Amino acid sequence: MSVSPFVERLREHAASVGALPRTPAPVPEGEQRAQPEQPPAAGLAPGVAPTAAPGVAPNQLAFWQNPIARATINRRITGDPELGPETHFARRHGPAIVAPHALSLRASDAKLELALVEAGSCERLTGLDDDQGRVDFASGRVPEPLRERVRFQLGALEQWQPPEPLGAVVCRSFLHRREDLEAVLDRLAGLLEPGGLLFVEDFVGPARFQWTDAQLQAINRLLARLPQELLTDLSASDGRRKHSVERPDLAERIAATPHEAVRSDEILPLLDERFGRVEVCPYGGAVFHQLFSRVMGNFAGRPDLVGVLMEVDALLTDAGVLPSDYVWGVWRRA
Repeated sequence: MSVSPFVERLREHAASVGALPRTPAPVPEGEQRAQPEQPPAAGLAPGVAPTAAPGVAPNQLAFWQNPIARATINRRITGDPELGPETHFARRHGPAIVAPHALSLRASDAKLELALVEAGSCERLTGLDDDQGRVDFASGRVPEPLRERVRFQLGALEQWQPPEPLGAVVCRSFLHRREDLEAVLDRLAGLLEPGGLLFVEDFVGPARFQWTDAQLQAINRLLARLPQELLTDLSASDGRRKHSVERPDLAERIAATPHEAVRSDEILPLLDERFGRVEVCPYGGAVFHQLFSRVMGNFAGRPDLVGVLMEVDALLTDAGVLPSDYVWGVWRRA
């Protein structure tokens, strides 16, 4: 099957910036090519294997668990496919933290929290979460020598008071779950010392996942061109295929997930109203987020195609055709 000149140009561009290996010359029909070795898990922290999160089957991996997708995101944020955003932001902005204590909201993998403490950017860090499972998971990622300095606990932002001056707040996948964004950001501004930093990674795309027409058109045109074997819905048991992405019914979405993407499209302007931007890195997702949803595991043997599709997302975002659905950034309290 011939490949369109547009796809060839995308592949060449992606290879030139390190998003994927250069594609070998096509093999004439009837000949066989030895299967290439799988690429290393670029972009993952040293010693971390590209495995699924707890409770996620390997064949249902999300986009952020694919090593090629992760490496592409790393490159967009840090300039280096092997350098994760957590290390980048800790190194780049950690020295500017103005007070010894930091707060983390919504426990995750503890990477940024550990990076800040290990770099000496803050002396202690408290993690707050209202879910014991996430608290336990994050706590389990903290090495024994740091457990007196990095502690995750059940708690709510509204009741928490810093035991000492607060120099930084880590907000990862937290703000898009809040309806009271103004109150939350005002609370953070009040807790932080002057000059304190707010580290944010979050979904800032359409509220309640009400995908735009342009976004849906791009995703569905790409799905229509992909081989059928890559479209098997891995969340279903009947072998059905995913042929399109649709805008979810708003009432059904609110009923099913009332705390997801509540006012996600307002996060950036509200942050900018209350804090000064230090560094903000949009890294796309208007295409790859929903395109790979429920089918990512089918691409395990197609790192070249993953790289091309990630580059399509980057090109459309960089050209202003589609906004970025995800952002990493740092803001400073005046």
